[in-house]
Amino acid sequence: MNKDGDTEDRIFEAAQAAFHEHGFDGARMADIARRASINQSMLHYYFRTKEQLFDAVFRKAILAVLPPAIAILGEDGPLLAKLERFAHRYVGILQANPHIPAFILFELRRNPEAIGRLAGETAGPVFARFRGDVERAVREGDIRPIEPSHLLANVVGLCVFPFVARPMLQGGLGMGNEAYDGLLRTRADHVADFLRHALRP
Repeated sequence: MNKDGDTEDRIFEAAQAAFHEHGFDGARMADIARRASINQSMLHYYFRTKEQLFDAVFRKAILAVLPPAIAILGEDGPLLAKLERFAHRYVGILQANPHIPAFILFELRRNPEAIGRLAGETAGPVFARFRGDVERAVREGDIRPIEPSHLLANVVGLCVFPFVARPMLQGGLGMGNEAYDGLLRTRADHVADFLRHALRP
């Protein structure tokens, strides 16, 4: 029996929606099969366990969004310009894939070793290049002295946190969905402006 690509795509979409709505513990294989318009036996033919399905969906989601953003940090050009492009690309990806931050946070709790290996596989060489770029920019006086790891954590946090903490920030700021969506649409510009001022020599 050959596995059908269309069926597998429907399973991924159904599982992604179920995990996003209910978390790993709350999602049920029967519900995922129903969403994918297949029976549960067919679902288990493709993925024997919920853990296997979650891992596959998570990996596919990460590989779809992480490399396009991270690749910018490996490009040639001035560091600040690359950081600004990274912020715009990453925020844009998160806007198009709002389930990704929740996926990542869950997997960090459930299986930190696996996500660490995946990050190393997909981004390790680029991060090594990024470290060298930061150290060179500091030596040449383009930016103030800063440890590259802290800079990377700062940039990623500035981009991701408004998506991860949306319910808290939206409630605390008294913003409706439309207003908060507007905030997210301008987030990349604010991150880029913040970095220009924060890294000024």
